[in-house]
Formats: sequence, C-alpha cells, structure tokens
Amino acid sequence: MEMNTTMYIIIGLAVLALIFLLMWILAIKSKKTALTKSQNDFETSKNQLKTDFESQDEKNRIAYKKELAEQKEQYERKISDKDAHIESLKLYSKDKGEYLTDLALIQFRNRLVQEQRIRYEDMLIMANIYLPGQTIKATDKLDHLVMTRTGIYLIDSNYFTGHIFHGINHHEFAREPMFESLFEVLKLDPQDEHSFILENNDGNAQFRLIDKAFVQLKERAIRLQQELNLPYPVTPIMYFDGEGYSNDHVSNFATDQTVKISVGKYELEHFFEKFVFHGRFQYKVEELEAIREKLEDLNP
Repeated sequence: MEMNTTMYIIIGLAVLALIFLLMWILAIKSKKTALTKSQNDFETSKNQLKTDFESQDEKNRIAYKKELAEQKEQYERKISDKDAHIESLKLYSKDKGEYLTDLALIQFRNRLVQEQRIRYEDMLIMANIYLPGQTIKATDKLDHLVMTRTGIYLIDSNYFTGHIFHGINHHEFAREPMFESLFEVLKLDPQDEHSFILENNDGNAQFRLIDKAFVQLKERAIRLQQELNLPYPVTPIMYFDGEGYSNDHVSNFATDQTVKISVGKYELEHFFEKFVFHGRFQYKVEELEAIREKLEDLNP
C-alpha cells in the first residue's frame, strides 16, 4: 500500500515537472516570438524612417533644383529685359547728326517753297521712322526720308570728322599704297570694294572699316520698297556732316553707285536741285501723301 502511495506521488511529481517544463518552454517561445516581433517592428520602423528620409531628401533636392532653375530663369529674363531696354534706347535715340540733317532738309525745303520753286506737298520730309520687326533688333530705324514727285530718298545721317575712302580695292593700291597693307592686316579680299574712314583718335590717325553702314542702308532701302509695295526703288543716300567737312574729305572709287554719297548740307542741296527737281515724275502728290500715312500708321 505504501509502495502504491509512493508511486502515485512520484508520478504526480513527474507530471507537475512535465507541466512546468512545458510552461517554461511555452514562455521561452513566447518571449522569443515577442523579441522577434520587436526586432521586426524595429527593422520595419528603421526602414520606414530611412525611406521617409530619402524621400524627403529627394523632395528637398528637387525643390532646391526647381528653385535654382526659377531663379536662373528670372535672372536671365531680367538680363534679357535690360538688353532689350538698352537696344531700344539705342534704336530710338536721336543724335546730333540726325538733328542737324533734319534742320538742313527742312530749311532747304522751306527756302524752295518761299522761292515758289516747289509747293510744300512736293517735298515731304519724315525723320526717325521705324519699320517694325518681330523683335526690337529686327526693327529698322530710318534716319530721314525725303519723298518727292521724282522719287523717294532714304538718308542715313552721320556726324563725325575725318576722310572717307569709299569703294577701295586693288585698283587703288598703286595710287594709295597704304591700303595694300591695310587689306593684308584686316584680311580683306582685294578684289572686293571696301570703305574706310580715316579719323583723328587722340592725335593718332586711325582707319575704321565702314562697309556695314553702306550694306545696311542698301538693305533698308530695299525693305522699305517691299514693305510699302512701291513701284520704284528707294534711293539710299549716305550723308556725312560735321565740322570742316567738304568734298575734299571724300575719295569715292566705288563702281557700284547704288548708294549715293553726300558731304555737307550744300552738296546735299545741290544733289536735290540737280537730280531731283529736274527729274522725271514718278509719283503724284496724292500718292506721296498716301505713303506718308502708311508710315505714320507704322509709327503711332
């Protein structure tokens, strides 16, 4: 009997020990699961923070890049606006030479009217006219326009002192040896005609190439004829005025006489008296007035 009791006690203790062992194993497993979950949660949180940081960093980088691009665009726009403003000031300004030419033309016309040689409407004078382009730089400025019944004349006014050599090429090298060296220094084709002005620059003689002025004047005359759909070509005149200017200050060797050259107001008056008022009529007075109205519409 005693033996059975002892056996039951041993079995009971063994069962309790097994139960405690199972509970301990379950507790360890539960702690391990909780630890694993905590580790996973930590890794997830860490990865999320890393992702959020990288995402925010990328957003900040893009925003900063966009801000820089906008600032650059604003800066370039301001520079462009300033450049346009400077160009417009250059384009729409009126210098001393233009003023003197205006005065000479108006006085000449008024004298002819007083002498009853022409009527006022026979010689229309316009100054500072603009042929609009798509941009300011594409807008052509016309210094002076003289419209008569014998033709329309576009005058480009220049005010400076010096000696003008127009239409120089290799044919003049023997007569003016200095130009051969000048052509070599500037790498100009001696077969082509070029124009220079010899100026006094602080006591030193200086040559300046002025081909561009003649080319642009010829192009503006052609454009004016096309814009107004004129039946006859516009005659371009390169006019030089300045202190001490006379015919002796121009050496004209050009074979292309499309652009006329006039020096000083007396030569300009002589040109109009000789070639204009004794020429063949091309326009009626009403047509000249219509042309002026078209130009005024382009220059409100």
